[in-house]
Amino acid sequence: MAEAVAGRIYHRSLWYKTRAFFNAHLVMIFAGGLFALLAIFLLLPIGFVLVKSLWGDEGFTFDFYVEFFSYNFYYWSLFNTLILGFAVMTILVIVGFCFAYLTTRGPLWLRKPLKICALLPLAAPPYIFSISLITLFGRNGLINNLLNLDFNIYSWTGLITAQCLAFLPLSFMMIENVLNSLNPSLEETASDMGASEVRIVRSITVPLAAPGLLKAALLVFVMTIAEFGNPAILGGRTPFLAVDTYLAITGEGDFNMASVLSVVLITPCVLIFILHNYVLKGRGYATITGKGMAAEPKPMAPVIKIPFMIISIAVAVTVLLSFGVILLGSFVKIVGVDNTFVIDHVLNTQSNIAIWNSIKVSLGAGLFGAIVGTLLAYVIMRGKFRGRQIMEMVALSGFALPGTVIGVGYIMAFNRPPFLLTGTIWIIILNCVFRFLAVGVEAGISKLHQISVEIEEASADLGADFITIFFKVVLPIMFSAFVAGFIYTFMTTMMSLSSVIFLVTPGFDLASVYIYLTAQLGELGLASATTMKVIAIVAISLGILQIIARKTGLDVSTKQGA
Repeated sequence: MAEAVAGRIYHRSLWYKTRAFFNAHLVMIFAGGLFALLAIFLLLPIGFVLVKSLWGDEGFTFDFYVEFFSYNFYYWSLFNTLILGFAVMTILVIVGFCFAYLTTRGPLWLRKPLKICALLPLAAPPYIFSISLITLFGRNGLINNLLNLDFNIYSWTGLITAQCLAFLPLSFMMIENVLNSLNPSLEETASDMGASEVRIVRSITVPLAAPGLLKAALLVFVMTIAEFGNPAILGGRTPFLAVDTYLAITGEGDFNMASVLSVVLITPCVLIFILHNYVLKGRGYATITGKGMAAEPKPMAPVIKIPFMIISIAVAVTVLLSFGVILLGSFVKIVGVDNTFVIDHVLNTQSNIAIWNSIKVSLGAGLFGAIVGTLLAYVIMRGKFRGRQIMEMVALSGFALPGTVIGVGYIMAFNRPPFLLTGTIWIIILNCVFRFLAVGVEAGISKLHQISVEIEEASADLGADFITIFFKVVLPIMFSAFVAGFIYTFMTTMMSLSSVIFLVTPGFDLASVYIYLTAQLGELGLASATTMKVIAIVAISLGILQIIARKTGLDVSTKQGA
């Protein structure tokens, strides 16, 4: 009897000691585990890419870089990539400003329709515009046949157009946010003093919005050079770094040159990431009150209104036309050639299997990504240890790095023990989790900024230990951030192509890869139908995300335009 009582006392004492240990060190335990995950699934793949670019059969060497800069093909690949990035960046800063200016200062009847058109590409994969432009301007394209044109869509014009339409929302949202935050009294005062609207825009609006314009330009540049689908479909024989990296692996099995191409592709992205986070961080031009104020909409001067409306409406019509031909192409044999109604494209078994595979991968990535993002946000905000900023920077780096590079890194890092993941669904899930982790982390940080630490301190004063506080106070309050991270990761995984195309195995197609391959083969009906089904799924996710943001006050874009 005494021994039984002593055993119960011992076990109870052990339980209290264990609970006390976790109560005192749970944040550090979380931090250690999360840093290990970041090191394995973000830093390790990038490290493999860097090492492989400098390591050959005979050890350390610069021969692969010498080879890169010795061949005109690779030189032109880099040059074309940068030209594409700068061209799209320049065009979208102008177009984004036109859209944002009209939606914030233009006629009331035009504001909402333009905003919807500017944001519509968010619900679609970037490569939808390659498919729609081929349908419209291909050899048997609808407009080419209708107007008897001989326009070649497989050109710089087609590629730049597709990239501009794909990344219009990024430019628009960042510039509109800046214009909304400007104090309109400055512009009104200048107008009352006799300044023309052209001079006001040139001397007040643009200078005050300059930091936001530059941030929008940098983000668009990075996303453009990292995009794989549009250059692969519309680039023709023009070399681009992202596409050439894919061909180096799938065509030649040359991981050394693929790594060199990846490092070269990373370099401008890293430079811009540093510029964005350290040079531009905290810089801006403050207005008198620091926030926008309500003002009566004033008629725009024709010299501003007419060109801005021509540009914005032309782009908006192109966006709507692109979605329209994708929808039409889903239900006819060949748009503009044989418009016979068919349902086969929508019911195609292979495409539905690919979509189901994408849903499974996206659900796994969304759930795991939301858990990791929520825990990371808590550790970064409430932790007392050094290196929290480094953890945040590493977590954000997946968003800044091209998907092609991370895909190459995953192939090399996880094709051998102890991390043998190649050929499994887990390598795709983990790739998407850590690529899109940034938004989940920032959503969590944004929510924690709204939660006073005094709530947790009050709970502790009432006798609750840390474990109880974390699971019964913190997590319920952060649930909206968890859901936001889940939905964002889910819908971006559904549309992702640039990294997962390296990781899929024969017999396990994903929707994005299936769309790309069918578009390459000229089966635009199947590509269109599969794209529309993906768009429907993503649109529902986007709608839920907006409802959560509106109901909870959560804003995942409060930091660096994420």
